[in-house]
Amino acid sequence: MDILIRDATIITQDRQRRILKGDILVRNNRIAGLGKKGGDKAEFTIDARNKLAIPGLINMHAHMAMSLFRGYGEGLPLERWLEEKVWPMEAKETPADAFIATQLALLEAIRSGTTAFNDMCIMGAKEIAKASDKAGVRSHVCQGILDLLPGRALDTELKTMERCAYPPGKLSSFGVAPHSAYTCSEELLIKAKEFATRRKLRIHTHAAETRKEVFDVQKKTGKRVMEYLDGLGLVGESSIFAHCGWVTKKEISTAGKKRLNVVHCPVSNLKLATGGICPITEFDREGANVCIGTDSAASNNSLNMLESVKMAALLQKHRYWKADILGAQRVLDFATLNGARALGVDCGRIEEGALADIVLLEKGPNMVPSHDIVSNVVYAANPSNVSDVIIDGRLVMENKEIKTMDEAAVIQEAEELAKEMEKR
Repeated sequence: MDILIRDATIITQDRQRRILKGDILVRNNRIAGLGKKGGDKAEFTIDARNKLAIPGLINMHAHMAMSLFRGYGEGLPLERWLEEKVWPMEAKETPADAFIATQLALLEAIRSGTTAFNDMCIMGAKEIAKASDKAGVRSHVCQGILDLLPGRALDTELKTMERCAYPPGKLSSFGVAPHSAYTCSEELLIKAKEFATRRKLRIHTHAAETRKEVFDVQKKTGKRVMEYLDGLGLVGESSIFAHCGWVTKKEISTAGKKRLNVVHCPVSNLKLATGGICPITEFDREGANVCIGTDSAASNNSLNMLESVKMAALLQKHRYWKADILGAQRVLDFATLNGARALGVDCGRIEEGALADIVLLEKGPNMVPSHDIVSNVVYAANPSNVSDVIIDGRLVMENKEIKTMDEAAVIQEAEELAKEMEKR
């Protein structure tokens, strides 16, 4: 179905970062026309006179199937939270559970303007991708592997990894996710890198999230986390490292030179009191591809990318005591263009020929006046402004109604499942 978005204010995110006023024509799954007024016709028209059009936001670090753990294990430090609450609950989750949990997560993601996500899962990679395809959301789903926990073993994790290279779906692709330097043996990390290179997959891992992690890895290997992972060949442009809050200038320089994809998860890090604030300003300056993620609804309690975008900007100002350290435009780049680059997808911008992943924001009272439209998106917008979402040329949400899922049924099923899982 062709879609014509009429008379929108368009934040293009093109090379010139132009802001236009006019129409957007979507034909099949791509943007076929831009900026014209009144000259195009389509099967479906959206009146966008009071709306902003932005490229869809890309959540570069998520655990969608953990949406059922929202509010579970509150107030614990990261290590205890993982060991006493999250991992035991995660072990109870079945692939069928992961499908339902992902549907719940996608409802929230769509409503906050997310059109693509990069996931790390222990259970149900195929089901997560299936739920995403059904909902019409782009997904890159990475199978988690870890062999240094009770009940896990190298040989079984290697077999799990071998099964993770599923054929891509219409909107889904797959990768491999060695959990971290402290939960994976050196052999598993090396095998994961070799496997990813051989199958042309991306690697997704947690890195330098906490001070304890850095000290533990340093004690064991004599190297800091990112230095250690680099020595094993994992630092590179096909790798995605989440968190990176406890790093040295040398590690930042290495990440930049090797074009590493670095994902800042500001809200999750603050809530889990990890202490280190990812120095995205420095990573960006050195040449790393900086992206933004929410982490899970278990650690963040929210999958609201607009909130994470704002917090990422604010934390840099706070960290460096410098209000102009990082402009709103650059932060929006991190959440759109850089995410698209990390996943190798032709989206992240509203430009003729690009994939049609477009979010429309209503200009509510929180978005007026328009002294700086990009600043309004980064600092003022919230999910209540998100009115329409188009992904791959498909209208996934129209006038705040999600068209691809039965929202009430998903919410009820997820609520019942969460209660049942706690009793298992």
